[in-house]
Amino acid sequence: MPRSHDERDPDLVAPRLPEIGWDKKLVGLCELYNWADEYARQAIDWYLGEKKRKARWSRSLRMLAAILLTLGGTVPLAALTAGRPALGNWGFVLIGLAAGALAYDRFSGYSSAWLRYMATAISLRAQLSDFQLEWSGWMAALDAGEPSAEDVRSMIDIVKPFMRGINETIGSETQSWLAEFSTNLSELKTRAEPGATLGGG
Repeated sequence: MPRSHDERDPDLVAPRLPEIGWDKKLVGLCELYNWADEYARQAIDWYLGEKKRKARWSRSLRMLAAILLTLGGTVPLAALTAGRPALGNWGFVLIGLAAGALAYDRFSGYSSAWLRYMATAISLRAQLSDFQLEWSGWMAALDAGEPSAEDVRSMIDIVKPFMRGINETIGSETQSWLAEFSTNLSELKTRAEPGATLGGG
């Protein structure tokens, strides 16, 4: 199971269902709820934590690119003003470095992952809220009494689609990442081929 924000695993891990004693059905249901609730919360926390890290890299690289572009446009003017036009060629170097910073952000997926992780966390939060409200409704209907076997089955049926939805949301985000990674890798290989820059590639 993914850990808390301060001690996150590098990857999300499939949750392990704890051993639940059903001799006291109400206690068993509470344990089941806590397991599902905790997994969703930790998944949300993981995505929000990773989102912050990706956002830092994205902002840093884009800020660096903006600074380099500004300097790249300023250096030729300063060189001409100083009467040393040859130094203006450094402007092209700075502009090239700015393009490199943006390309690194693109191929590393920092900006796209930032947005994708935020969207995933929002979706997980919405599912968790719906689950909590539906569960609270069932618990209120029990009126603090011991649930019947039918009640237990009904409440387990609430947990099943909730956990399925959480895992499908995580799976969908992972598939998006894999598709983006494959596209970026193919593009990088194409650009690295001999003659790709000079030819009609």
